[in-house]
Amino acid sequence: MEHTLAEAAAAAGPAAPAGQDGLRSYLTDRSATVPTAGVGTLLGAARSLVGPRQRAAAKHLGTRLLAGRSTRRLRDLHASGQPLLLNLGSGTYNAPGWVNVDLWGLHALWGVHPDVVWDLRRPLPLPDGSVDAVFSEHVLEHLPAAVGLAAMDQAFRLLRPGGVVRVSVPDFGRWAADYADRRAGRASSPDLLDLVRPGRPTDLLALAEVVYDHGHVSVWDTDTMVALLRTAGFVDVAASAYGQGRVSPVPDAPHRAAESLYVEGVRPA
Repeated sequence: MEHTLAEAAAAAGPAAPAGQDGLRSYLTDRSATVPTAGVGTLLGAARSLVGPRQRAAAKHLGTRLLAGRSTRRLRDLHASGQPLLLNLGSGTYNAPGWVNVDLWGLHALWGVHPDVVWDLRRPLPLPDGSVDAVFSEHVLEHLPAAVGLAAMDQAFRLLRPGGVVRVSVPDFGRWAADYADRRAGRASSPDLLDLVRPGRPTDLLALAEVVYDHGHVSVWDTDTMVALLRTAGFVDVAASAYGQGRVSPVPDAPHRAAESLYVEGVRPA
């Protein structure tokens, strides 16, 4: 874990200056932030000119246009008789050995394309009990908690008896604990705030990034995620860890290890 935290610290960039000037610089930089991926390309230029709502509409339109092809692809995968492992909301990381599912055009700037294009707000066109494992990494924090439960209900429907669901999200419990320890004067050094969100003008601003940045709309800790999976009907629900668990090959994205929690559950027989 120390190795992955160090990598995360390096990726987080240099510390911001402290004090009033530091706060002004921090807020100004955040209001003017643009993605670096794709800069200098036609896609990068287009992304900088089109607002987030328009981009989202284009992604959903492209996904709908490919729905027929994706439906056939999923049916072919099911008919193959091979183990079916679904990585739902694959984002910028296609897990090797898994069928990676996400919206059309979402990550073209990074050169990452899902195996199956699908809008996960719609049920996947697969029979009940037809999937061997479901993985969802850094997806549920982008959904209201009630929608997250609906997503786990869908995973339960898809999984065969004995199939495993594995969920990973930012571990807000750890962030909150580090924040509370700092306020109480008992923080260890370096903690997660130092390593992954270094140099923010205040501890609260660092914590707020976890809550609100990147389109996040919900926060999770291990106990809450365990409760979510149990509510969806899963049994043998337990916390796991990066690179470990009951699914193979392990689909975890290395760059998310430092700040993530992992929970698994099993669909009962």
